[in-house]
Amino acid sequence: MSGRGRKAVLPPPDFQATERIAADGLQVTVLNKEGFERVFDFAAIGVPQPMRCSLARAFAAQSMGWNSHASGESYWGSIEVFARFLKDQGQPAEDLGDLTSATLRLWRNNHKETPGGREALAKIRTLLKREPRLAQGLAAEELARPIPKKGKPSKQSYRPSERDQILLVAERQFRAALLRIRENTVLLARYRAGALAPDSRDWMIGTTLEHIAATGELPGYPDKDGKVYTRAERLLRGKNGGQTTGRLFLARPELTALAVIMTDRYGWNLSVYDRLYVPVITPSAGETTTVTYQVLVEKRRSGEGRWFDTENYTDSGADSPGRLITQALEAT
Repeated sequence: MSGRGRKAVLPPPDFQATERIAADGLQVTVLNKEGFERVFDFAAIGVPQPMRCSLARAFAAQSMGWNSHASGESYWGSIEVFARFLKDQGQPAEDLGDLTSATLRLWRNNHKETPGGREALAKIRTLLKREPRLAQGLAAEELARPIPKKGKPSKQSYRPSERDQILLVAERQFRAALLRIRENTVLLARYRAGALAPDSRDWMIGTTLEHIAATGELPGYPDKDGKVYTRAERLLRGKNGGQTTGRLFLARPELTALAVIMTDRYGWNLSVYDRLYVPVITPSAGETTTVTYQVLVEKRRSGEGRWFDTENYTDSGADSPGRLITQALEAT
């Protein structure tokens, strides 16, 4: 039933839910809230076959409550850590039911001192508690022990002077990248408009930029050994060793610099960038010199049903909140 008492809409008659576990018992399919699938193959886990199947079943059961693939990847990483630990013991248990309290105690002691180790302990304990054969006995008592809490914080906030220095470096790095991309975008537009003399150096650069804009890669040609070579790299770099594909795209450090500036300006964290939609321009009655962007921000920690928040930023000049979004869209 819906919240207002109406009957929920039934799926089509031919609807079939996606099977979580493949017929071989080793491949688990996880669906995120958008309906996209991600397959986790337990055949690659370095433990005996029965334990692989048991871990796959526990993983599939746990995945019923997940909304994103990030949850699956996090559990998958912990399973890989657990599998390496068992392999290092020389004679790992054949199945989950064969795990002894001594093995689980050693697993705990080896991983309780680091944040990553404690995360693996918590996730593996969640999976192992789904195993009926570990529901009682000494192994069950070992699993019931609480995960140690972290000690003193290993991180501290930057001092104001340090923060200002980081922002200054990030702004300089992104500004240089924006000017580079802007210059080459203008050259590409002139090439597309036929404003460049054929066979001139700028025309040849324009043809290469056209290929980069369409594919994200340099135009290449295979040699007799099947290796790809390109003359465009020397053309784009020039005498001063400049950029190649970076003439139109941000490099990873430059993209990080942009994220640093946006984090300081808008208060977003890393999880927001993973799912950030392209901002859209909202209509402004009578406004011709300003642009207002509507940004749909996804904050999963806000709780079910309150993930999305709409933020508006107006670009009305050099220091306005929306100017950075205008520049980010131009650079990307």
